[in-house]
Amino acid sequence: MINRLMILPPIHLRRKEDAMKTLLVFASTHHGNTKKVVERMAQVLSADMADITRNSTPDLSGYDLVGLASGVYFNTLHKDIVRLAEQGRFLPGQRVFLADTCGVGYINYCAGVRKKLAGRGIPVLGCFQCRGYDTFGIWGRLGGIAKGHPSGKDLDRAASFARDVLEKAQAEKTDL
Repeated sequence: MINRLMILPPIHLRRKEDAMKTLLVFASTHHGNTKKVVERMAQVLSADMADITRNSTPDLSGYDLVGLASGVYFNTLHKDIVRLAEQGRFLPGQRVFLADTCGVGYINYCAGVRKKLAGRGIPVLGCFQCRGYDTFGIWGRLGGIAKGHPSGKDLDRAASFARDVLEKAQAEKTDL
């Protein structure tokens, strides 16, 4: 069986009409960790960005691919990202991916939001996670954890993840 991801031309060689319009909705409230990751993904995806802490109801219409990204707050994503996953007006055919930054990366913090989206029939193409400098709560008293994150290597992984998600979304779009 041929893997469709292998036969697609590189993103920069695709025809303009094959491009996927992409929106990255993010919440980055403490040290800008998530915003750094989102900015790197936006470069790769030629994506628009929307800070949900400044606009709590971003318009998702007109986008083929939507990324939801957040820092981690008490073991879950930002409350506005969770609310968007629960109540957002996602359109048929839209694809979604998730991303988070966290001080301690030992569990999948996207799992709850992914489950909420799946319960609404919204396909999730994947979740990216990397560490981010964290001074919340007790970590602040200790001088913070994950200093220097997201690092250049983390941002390169974010870019690679974004390329992979785009390839997957384009392959699914051609299957429709």
